[in-house]
Amino acid sequence: MPSAVIRMPVGASGGGSRLNDQQNRGIRIGCCRVCTCLNLEFFLSKNGILKCAELVLGWFCQTMLIQFGLDTAKDIGEAFLGFLTTCSAFLLTTTILLLCYAVSARTCHLVRQSIFEVVYNALGCAMYLSAASYLGFAVNVFLYPKFLIFNNTGGIHSAYPAMTAVYYMGGIVGMVYGVDAFVAYRHLKGYA
Repeated sequence: MPSAVIRMPVGASGGGSRLNDQQNRGIRIGCCRVCTCLNLEFFLSKNGILKCAELVLGWFCQTMLIQFGLDTAKDIGEAFLGFLTTCSAFLLTTTILLLCYAVSARTCHLVRQSIFEVVYNALGCAMYLSAASYLGFAVNVFLYPKFLIFNNTGGIHSAYPAMTAVYYMGGIVGMVYGVDAFVAYRHLKGYA
């Protein structure tokens, strides 16, 4: 079995390097810098923007599911539970990764170079797209007729529009995970 080699960017492991340089880290307030222990530069990078998008979109989906989907969970059944499970799992892991990346630039470079990011993001893409398509089917088959009945009689049935937004956003967050998997794969192969 070939040995694994983890490459660190030039200057990542020495005193005075760009990653460990305290002058470029933290928040500048006047002539001082605060929170120099944080790797805030990560949030402005391509990887940071992708992770933040995954977090915000996943949070949106989970909030909408809980707010509007609990009352209709018995109607759409396993599709609701599958999507909620997918949101919960990937939202928690993405939050943990963001916290680790925000605290340590070295962790960011080591984990982004490992196969974990590629597999995690590819799995997130597949799971979100699968859950979104299943939820879309269940919403259109079971909730849309109720929406039409309530809409024609003057009542309000808000679960259909909300769940429609959820499965659309689930498809979008699945595509964001797919882009992140591609970027992580290119980083793993040394292209980026």
